[in-house]
Amino acid sequence: MYELERPPHLFYAALDDVQSPRIRQLHDYWRSKCSDVALPPRSAIEPADIRPLLPHLILTELTPEPFRIVYRLVGTAVAKWHKDDFTGRDHESVESLAESGIADSYRRVVATAAPVFGRTGLYAGDQSWIVFEYAIFPLSDDGVTINKCLAIESADQPEVQVRLDSAQTADLAAPPTH
Repeated sequence: MYELERPPHLFYAALDDVQSPRIRQLHDYWRSKCSDVALPPRSAIEPADIRPLLPHLILTELTPEPFRIVYRLVGTAVAKWHKDDFTGRDHESVESLAESGIADSYRRVVATAAPVFGRTGLYAGDQSWIVFEYAIFPLSDDGVTINKCLAIESADQPEVQVRLDSAQTADLAAPPTH
């Protein structure tokens, strides 16, 4: 028997590394809401404009000191993959996200005031991982302080559910070359 390891959490260098058309679509939408000098506020996001993406979206609220992530809205597809609707809960209380690297991604969004793209894994409960791409987009009610984020998880690429055995574990450990 082998120990089941989480696939590595990866940050992508740029949007060019993202495979998910959903993430690219949300990126284009978010950019359309940005001004030349300010990040968009939550009020600029119109759910009707991005209806097909709604099941894959997460809306978070951030507090700086101590750093805290609260999930204000979790889409139905995300809740299904996680086997948990964690709407209204603090990041620390979401078992499926423990050690996923997602908190580091939110910290990176706050530090850079720019979107973060990446890939991580979610334990499927049957000796397999659901590997998904994600993106986190900063939002700011005052145009400066990042106090909310719009995020998306996309786990519908053909290789997303990966059974872990000794041969495949080695393949998952190698980051993509870019």
